Order: sequence, then C-alpha cells, then structure tokens
Amino acid sequence: MRTAALFVASFAALASCDATNPDQGRDAKLQVTGGQFFREALPSAETGPAVRSVTVSPIVRAGANDRTCSGTVDASSTSVALSLIGDPGYWIVPTGVPDVAAPDFPTFAVRVGFASSLPAGRQTLVTRAVDGAGNFGPAFTRTIDVAPQGLPAGVLVVNLRWQNEADLDLHVVDPNGVEIDKHNVNSYEPPPPGSPPEPPGTEHVGGVLDFDSNAQCVQDGLRAENVVWAEAPPRGHYVVRVDTSSLCGAVTSSWRVEAFLEGRSLGAIQGLATDADTRFSHDRGAGVLALEFDVP
Repeated sequence: MRTAALFVASFAALASCDATNPDQGRDAKLQVTGGQFFREALPSAETGPAVRSVTVSPIVRAGANDRTCSGTVDASSTSVALSLIGDPGYWIVPTGVPDVAAPDFPTFAVRVGFASSLPAGRQTLVTRAVDGAGNFGPAFTRTIDVAPQGLPAGVLVVNLRWQNEADLDLHVVDPNGVEIDKHNVNSYEPPPPGSPPEPPGTEHVGGVLDFDSNAQCVQDGLRAENVVWAEAPPRGHYVVRVDTSSLCGAVTSSWRVEAFLEGRSLGAIQGLATDADTRFSHDRGAGVLALEFDVP
C-alpha cells in the first residue's frame, strides 16, 4: 500500500516506483492541482503535527475549478492531506516556506476543483498535516456549501442534468395538471373562449422550460434543462419525468433531477437512461417517473 511517507520522501520517487500510471483520482469529488491521490482512507492515528488554519471559499458551485485553498501547519509538517468526506481517498501536497505573517509555521497553497456531479448542499473539507515520518495529525475541518451547477434564478426550479451527448427531455406536471416540456414550454394557460380579452402587456407568468438541450443530437454543451417559476408557483403536488429522446450514439446516460424551492432542495434522484427508454413515445406524458414533491 502506498503511504504519505513515500510522498514526503520524494514526490518524483513515488511517481516512478508506483507503476507507470499513478492513480489520478479522477472519480474524487475534490480535485487538487499538483497533488498525489491516495485511494485509501485517512489514517485513524492522529500523532502527527496539527493544522493551524485553512482558508477556502465557503460557497462553491458544482463544477467549479481553479479555487484557492491555503493554510498554515505546525513546524514539523512536510506535507498536507486534503479530502472531502465521502471521497474514495485523499490528496497529498507538500508544504511551502512560512509566510511573513506566520514566520514560524510552514504554509500550503493549492488550486482545487469540485466535480460537476457533486451534490448540492453542505460538504466537509478535511485537512491534516503530515510530518516527514508519515505521521498524520488531527483533522481540521471546514464546511463548504455547494450550489448546483448552472442553476437559474427562480422561486421554484426543477433541474435536470446529464453527463454525455444524449438528448434527454425534462417533463414537469404542475398541481393544475399542466405539463411543461419541449412541446409546451410555459404552464400559462390562456383564458377560456368567450372570456374578456387580456389587457395589453399582461405577463404570462408560469413555469417555463428554459432550453431544449442537445435537441435532435445537436450538441450545445449544456446537458441541462430547467423548468423555472420566477414568481410564486401553484401550491400542491408536482410530478417530474425524464424522457430519453435519443442516446445519440452513447450506450447509456446518467442523469440527475433536483427540485429547489427558494434555494432549498425539495428532493433529488439519480437515474440511468438506456436504449430501452428510447423506444416509447416522446410526446406529452412521456418519460420515466423521476421525482414527486409538494409545494406548501
């Protein structure tokens, strides 16, 4: 098993003696530029040096890259371990020279990124100092609030996002039974026949589908669709479905649906679209049931 002590001894030696392709940690929710990934749990022993301080943005978006994480550690520290709770391993980076503001303590400063699949909500960043013998010190934690990637503003937002070139479609049925999808992008319904005409400039407020992403397999890079109520949505029960119009050459497509009311998650679900999902009608009422929720 690889250990942080090997890293401390020599970054280059670790890379050369740990086979030709060291673990890149690409499935980790936390990415650290220039760090070495160790696919193992952080050691339980806490006999090493302590972390003095950690500075990192308290709010990030899923998919954010090139963020700064820095701090100071005890004098005997030669490296620092970084991890998000729940990740399959941790990152090791070497410490640097002391800062003018803290001349007695080594420092570290790295660029970090967060996976686009990182769920919205509260995450915990764990930082531990390591000495030259590979002894890990106690955990120093920071809470990070993760906002979903590319979420538009609105009182109620239903978000669908997926990972590849497939053409998936979001369907949302509101409490009045109105279905919002690419065939009916606004839940507003005009007055019934015989009603007085609407005053000029009347806003047609309702749930609106923002975009039909990857329509007919034309790649737009978004891979996300949202139904948004800019103002107070109808109270009651909502139903969300995901329709697989086409996989566009992919074998499968992983997707995630989440609903937010005034920024608070009402529920989330992940699923996998397969070829079988493309064989049904793609009109109103199409798709697999993904999520149900209530707006009080």
